[in-house]
Amino acid sequence: MSTAELLKFRCTGCGNCCKEPLLPLTDEDLARLASHTGSDPMSLVKFITRDEIDMDHEPEGFAVLRQGRRVMVLKHVGGRCLYLGSDDRCSVYTERPLGCRVFPLDPTFSKSGKLVRLQLIQATNCLYELDGQNSVRTLQSLNQRYDSAMLRYRAKIADWNRLQRRRKRGGKNAQSARDFLAFLGVVAPEKPAQASEDSRDG
Repeated sequence: MSTAELLKFRCTGCGNCCKEPLLPLTDEDLARLASHTGSDPMSLVKFITRDEIDMDHEPEGFAVLRQGRRVMVLKHVGGRCLYLGSDDRCSVYTERPLGCRVFPLDPTFSKSGKLVRLQLIQATNCLYELDGQNSVRTLQSLNQRYDSAMLRYRAKIADWNRLQRRRKRGGKNAQSARDFLAFLGVVAPEKPAQASEDSRDG
């Protein structure tokens, strides 16, 4: 399909993209969703293995956790995104993750900003139509926002992973998923266990 044809892509609201593919999240996505919904960020995510998602070409997206290397994704319930309503509409549409906003168009721009390639991400059966109108400028702006957010998030993952490697060299276990979210600033750090009455009295 040509670029000109794909620029006429129109979502029909079938909801398939919210049922099958798992969506990797950034800390910024998660913070925005948690703030909007008032939910505990830990209840919105799942940490999955490389066998559960095709990201071997993106190793920088894996965080080292106590249970192993994991990717943070938006949680699914009953085979669908927890925010997909019974009417197959997104219940957090205005605050949806950037990955949802770019899907399923995958543009490539030159350094000068020219659109050189446009493809569909083949992650699910997308029941689209070609009677819409997409602005190249809007695609470029969204693509830049997405790439910038991913770069910031992956830099944080790299810092976290270095910290976990240092812990392991020091004979300590890697930290938990909640510790990871605290490191990202999405949840408050857990308070250290308080001393027992005996130790306070003695």
